[in-house]
Amino acid sequence: MLSVLLMMLKVLGIIILILLGTILTLVLLVLFVPVRYRIMVHRKTQEEVPMSVKLTASWLLHILNAAFSYPEAAFLRVRIFCFTIFRSDKAQGEASAKRDEKQGKASRKKEPQKKLQVEKMSRVKPLPKELVHDKESCRQAEAENETVGQKRPDGNEKQAAKSETQKTDSQEETGNGNGKNTHTSKKKGIISKFLEFIRKLWAAIKNIKYTILKICDKIKHIVKNIQYYRKIIQSDTFKRAWAVCSGQVFSLLKSISPRKIQGNLLIGTGDPASTGQVLAIYGMLYPLLGNHIDIVPDFERQIIEGDLYVKGRITVFKALKTAWIVYFNKDLRRLIKLFKREAA
Repeated sequence: MLSVLLMMLKVLGIIILILLGTILTLVLLVLFVPVRYRIMVHRKTQEEVPMSVKLTASWLLHILNAAFSYPEAAFLRVRIFCFTIFRSDKAQGEASAKRDEKQGKASRKKEPQKKLQVEKMSRVKPLPKELVHDKESCRQAEAENETVGQKRPDGNEKQAAKSETQKTDSQEETGNGNGKNTHTSKKKGIISKFLEFIRKLWAAIKNIKYTILKICDKIKHIVKNIQYYRKIIQSDTFKRAWAVCSGQVFSLLKSISPRKIQGNLLIGTGDPASTGQVLAIYGMLYPLLGNHIDIVPDFERQIIEGDLYVKGRITVFKALKTAWIVYFNKDLRRLIKLFKREAA
């Protein structure tokens, strides 16, 4: 019995060790095996397809690879060995098919409702002809009564006209007596308007004073902020954080930068002066580019043609190392708090 238990424990231990070993090897492969990328660009105006771009990325002897090409096959494809696990055009097609299915189901649900409405309308019985004629005759009689009532004026209207004429006569008689009072009311209205103008002018002067004070306060606040951030930049913590972080970031960019660049370009802007400026910039970048890119100028035409090939690699371990050092840097954390004004 003990021998059986020991054998079972032995087998379990071997299985656990195998699992741990496979996990460890996978982690090491992910960290240290680089992802290789290639970029190929071709442009020729005389061809049917003037420009083509192809991007490829592979990992671990092309076991996992991804490719994107334009415009021959404008989709992203991801493979493991020879099996495609993702393709962007198929994903879009599946999404459109699902939408069509949902729309079809909704239309199918609406069809029986429409049929029921049509059946209900068909079941409604029409009115008999006698009732229809009676309704039409009633409407005609009501219309005739209304027209007759409009033509015949009532006695009340005549009385209202007489009362209006009497009111106008009384107003004319009282108007001559109140002529003197109008001059005094005009004088009072002018004085009140003048006083309102003076009040508005005084309020505007006060507003100008307040706005000037607000602007001065804002300028003082800006000057204090500039002095505060200037002290932070001139401090030793900023210098130490800049030295560490800048070195790590530049080393990461150097590791990501292309290992191989080759290109042949024909460049022309249509203006000899601007084409000469482009060549001057190329001359300034020659120590970095070297003999990898050849530029041929065209001083007569406006054209950009040629081929470009870029190849490089990226390692996950380098990116994680840079992120670890930058994230756990005490000086950088101190600077972030100072910039947020969380620390004195």
